[in-house]
Amino acid sequence: MKISYRLTVMFISIIIILVIGRWSIGSFDFATGQFWFVSGALLLILLSLVDQPHFSKDANVFVNGATALVSLFTVSESQRFGLWWIFFCWATYLLVLSFVLMTIRSRALFLETPTVRFLSRLNRIIGRPESIFSAFFLGGIFLQFSYPKDGAAINSLLLFWAVFMILNVPGIAHAVSSFFLQRSDTVAIEGVVSGIQSPRLAEVKLRSNLSEGIIGKTIVLKLADGEKVAEGILFDDRIVQGLRQGRVALTQFGSKWGEVSAGGRVELGFLDTPVSSSPPVSVVGVGSSIGRLVFEVDPRTSLHSGEVVQVAIDQSHAYYQIVAATIGEVALAEGNSLQNVRVVAGQLGSWNETKATFTPIDWVPPAGELVAVTRGGAYTGAMPAGRCTVGHVPNSHFPVHVDISDAITHNTALIGVTGSGKSYLAFHLIEAYLAAGIKVLILDITRQHWHYLQRHNPTALTSPEGVAEWLAGASNLAIYQFANATAGFPKATAEFAEKCFETLQNSTRLRAGVDIPARLCIVFEEAHSLIPEWNQVAQSSDTQQVNRTARVILQGRKFGLGTMLITQRTANVTKTILNQCNTVFALRSFDQTGLDFLRNYMGEEYSQAISTLPHLTAILVGKASSSSSPIIFNVSNFQDRWQDPQQLAVPGDVPVIDQQ
Repeated sequence: MKISYRLTVMFISIIIILVIGRWSIGSFDFATGQFWFVSGALLLILLSLVDQPHFSKDANVFVNGATALVSLFTVSESQRFGLWWIFFCWATYLLVLSFVLMTIRSRALFLETPTVRFLSRLNRIIGRPESIFSAFFLGGIFLQFSYPKDGAAINSLLLFWAVFMILNVPGIAHAVSSFFLQRSDTVAIEGVVSGIQSPRLAEVKLRSNLSEGIIGKTIVLKLADGEKVAEGILFDDRIVQGLRQGRVALTQFGSKWGEVSAGGRVELGFLDTPVSSSPPVSVVGVGSSIGRLVFEVDPRTSLHSGEVVQVAIDQSHAYYQIVAATIGEVALAEGNSLQNVRVVAGQLGSWNETKATFTPIDWVPPAGELVAVTRGGAYTGAMPAGRCTVGHVPNSHFPVHVDISDAITHNTALIGVTGSGKSYLAFHLIEAYLAAGIKVLILDITRQHWHYLQRHNPTALTSPEGVAEWLAGASNLAIYQFANATAGFPKATAEFAEKCFETLQNSTRLRAGVDIPARLCIVFEEAHSLIPEWNQVAQSSDTQQVNRTARVILQGRKFGLGTMLITQRTANVTKTILNQCNTVFALRSFDQTGLDFLRNYMGEEYSQAISTLPHLTAILVGKASSSSSPIIFNVSNFQDRWQDPQQLAVPGDVPVIDQQ
């Protein structure tokens, strides 16, 4: 209630009590010397309407106790018996205990010991003006007057107290005044504004009997005289401290918006507008930056890692992907607390429909702007030339794809534990390379690629000497299987890599300023065995072999040569080559060393999400990606394109040759 209303009701109440007293006693002497008026009626009216209209803190209780104790001494000594001593002990208790509580308390009430919480809450109940001064008022009446002599006076004073306390005079006064106001429309009053957190965010109290499903509805805010001051969208609705409360993102402001700061009552009602198909879940919160969106939601809100949310920026939409969430708690008055889920989303950017890519945004999202979950529009256009679709963003229509040439010439790594889906993703990428006319050489320890890719008529290489002939031939796919597990894997890998590089170098004429497109991709299956880190080699000479392979990879791009690394543990792969992979597919992984390595590529939140990724879900980051930022996506169910390898394999069709 506005302070002007409270002051008006205070003066009316004092006038009424003065009239009753003058009529009962015949003079105004009671206004200066009667306990029932000074300590009861006057203090009850002043403190409950002006000083403590909502609730009493420990400091308020201390003042109330001190005031009550002083007022007790207006009672003559001849009347200080029985009830007076009860009041005296009551006031003294409040004075002493509230002082002690203010001294020993140094933190929020809900963090204090159970004893302190109990005493503080008890103090605030029995120390409110309505409690202690109502008792003084009623006690003073029976000390001053007696039945049947003063029956009329007693009844009049009791009636005044009942109206003031039970029927709530302030509420009645406002209801009566509101009844006579001329409103500009017929919007029903469904609540009031309880606070403004920022110029674009309002906290509101709602009627408890409102129906569910009001999230996303448009709300109009009005002053007590019916003047519209703002419109907004309700995005939060929950029970807090026994009251139904919500939060409103303000979208439009009227000419009298400045009057809200004066502390007057602001009412709200719902407009008959349909709820958006993508109802808002929150607003842009504190901690948001250019690359990161932070917002808080009701713990009941159903969101998922990888989902996309949108924020309006400059007549368009910016998209962010949820990557992390933590539960937090905010201390409230009276020892209560409020829980929220703090959500962090990485920037994807604005959606470019023509290129089917996300374009980065170079500024922070507007503070207080609505955040809504979105699926995006269904993409019906043709995929840009030279791109390979690998999946889509979770719960959305946004496709995720890679540039085939960049994925090869700038090298690609597939990282994930067994069963995460990296093999099927690798098969899909290899088939895309072959369809683009790019040669693929697979160095396969697992000996599974032949089974799954035999439809492409692979050439079985038995030694590096066969590389030149294969590159000159019609077959685009060659597979070398390490049939002899005792052979030196790094040595054979280095020999094949050098032979590929030598052949391409001899057949390529470099021209200044002209990039050679992708011509050959070497696939390192189980890369941690083929190109191990220096401290993981089986014998010291293997380090030299890995260095030979690394030199080829470092120079291969200018001749159209690139690689695809497939591994379970990045810690065991040489970083000289792994650091050259400018495109990384990270599937579920638990290797802490690997997670630390990936943090440099994608940041803290994304790297922490890797260990909880579902099956066939990956994080893509790098030059070849359709997003300039890291992006979580569901890998397309490529395994449906391959049958059981045992059914595909025909006896005698799979050559297994022992290499020395």
